[in-house]
Amino acid sequence: MTKFFRGILPFFVVLLSFLSFSATAQQKVVNTTVLLMQKKAPDNQALAKALKSQWKVPMDSLTITDKTLVFNTIGGITVMIAYLDYPAATDETGAAARLSWIWKNGTDVAMRHQATMVVSVIGPFAKTLELYKILTQTTAAVCEATQAAAVFQQSQYLLLSSDYFISAARNMVANQTLPLYCWVYFGRPGDGNGFTLGMVEFGLPEMEIAASEHPEAEVHATLYDAALTVLKYHSKLADGSTLTTEEGTALPVKIGKSAFLEEQTVIKLSY
Repeated sequence: MTKFFRGILPFFVVLLSFLSFSATAQQKVVNTTVLLMQKKAPDNQALAKALKSQWKVPMDSLTITDKTLVFNTIGGITVMIAYLDYPAATDETGAAARLSWIWKNGTDVAMRHQATMVVSVIGPFAKTLELYKILTQTTAAVCEATQAAAVFQQSQYLLLSSDYFISAARNMVANQTLPLYCWVYFGRPGDGNGFTLGMVEFGLPEMEIAASEHPEAEVHATLYDAALTVLKYHSKLADGSTLTTEEGTALPVKIGKSAFLEEQTVIKLSY
């Protein structure tokens, strides 16, 4: 067990205690890790104020210590924020940095960050989309309060600059957009190929386009539109059906083994 996960263990003991409180309700936990270039805990009183006033996150039962902030919000959702005075595992953050095509200069931050803030949002599985929206607002507030360098999401292999993440979060709040690049990794292996990693977080299969004759940029744009349409409407696609994106592109659907993700059954789109 790495130092990072040994240190965070007490934090997740509290989290697991919360989850065991209601055995009948199916709960989900979503997380981000904010990478800090210096060992300096935030002013959690100021962070709580910013969450309420600037990011419009309703708060109840607020508990604040030097290194943690915990509160309840609407819909039976709990938010937990913890400061850790050491970095996340650099092999994992480094791998995400090398995979990132949105932020090509992230490797230096991934390898040199000194401390972390872990944000966890816990609530009903049926409200996963809402959990991710609150996670995004809270993480952006943490980034601003700590002058953070990056946001890391382990299960999706996403590493994004804090500036990009804050901008996407503000756009989500102002314009009711879904900041898909903050939630789902889009693989771009070239040669008419593309795949998602992160749709399963929302109870949906991953999606891919393989061996298309269209240019790589068009393949990516079409896959992005398809994923956004499916997530927005939580569409359940059957083998042999057709997905029509919000942009009006009709894509025949097959369900089968992924060409890119080992041992996964995915939605294979013909384009």
